[in-house]
Amino acid sequence: MRTWLREPLLHFLLLGSALFVLFGWVARATPGDATRIAITPGRIEQMTVSFQRTHQRLPNPSELDELIEDAIREEVYYREALALGLDRDDTIVRRRLRQKLEFVTEEAAPEPGDAELEAFLRTHPELFRTEQRYSLSQLYLDPERHGDRAKESTERWLEELGRRGGASADTSALGDPSLLPARLDRVAAGEVSRLFGTKFERALQTLPVGQWTGPVPSGVGEHVVLLREREAARIPSLSAVRDEVHRQWAIGWRTEANARYYAELRQRYVVTVARPTAGATPSPAGSGQP
Repeated sequence: MRTWLREPLLHFLLLGSALFVLFGWVARATPGDATRIAITPGRIEQMTVSFQRTHQRLPNPSELDELIEDAIREEVYYREALALGLDRDDTIVRRRLRQKLEFVTEEAAPEPGDAELEAFLRTHPELFRTEQRYSLSQLYLDPERHGDRAKESTERWLEELGRRGGASADTSALGDPSLLPARLDRVAAGEVSRLFGTKFERALQTLPVGQWTGPVPSGVGEHVVLLREREAARIPSLSAVRDEVHRQWAIGWRTEANARYYAELRQRYVVTVARPTAGATPSPAGSGQP
């Protein structure tokens, strides 16, 4: 008997039998039968909450029965579609599954310290640099009113402004009517370009500060301009833009985490790429060519 018990073949048969019994037990204990659909209380609660958000009331018994039946119908169609392989070679389905995997595997970003945020701010200044800003007053020259005399009108206005005190002159009686603002205070360069055009904003970059100058062209005509202040673009302090720095840092961290996760997955696969030969013409869509 001892000799028989030491036989390797007996050990193999006993181990195989044990595994067979264990597999059968697990299969019976696991409700993974493809023909079984279980609508749990939690699922019904989800349906109820979703219905309440949409209709601002709870579903009545008949409506709840319809919700449950619709969920069953959806699960039946879903399983049958998978069984038929309808999920394969579907660009939308593949893209959605990729998005869901990226979402469920996305790690929560840790809380960065001030030193880390400060370093991120200095490393990515283009994300936070403020625009150049201008403070100015302007007098509009209507091209239809002045025509070829625009230069003469400009010189006359500049002389009049000089007599009235230059930068402190009263301009109420000068300038043609316009919907454009006569005064701007610390307005960003982008907004100035939107109002007056890029040509006008570019001219402001080199205009002398504190004196009336003209003519300055814009998208609607010409102007006599008093540039009162030109505030250079700058990188703000961390305290001024902390929330935005934190948000951008978290985006960057998650992007790098996703890249690392993909790199790990990518190593599991052997990929071959068969590129078309040079000069080959792609087959027309639907031609049936391989």
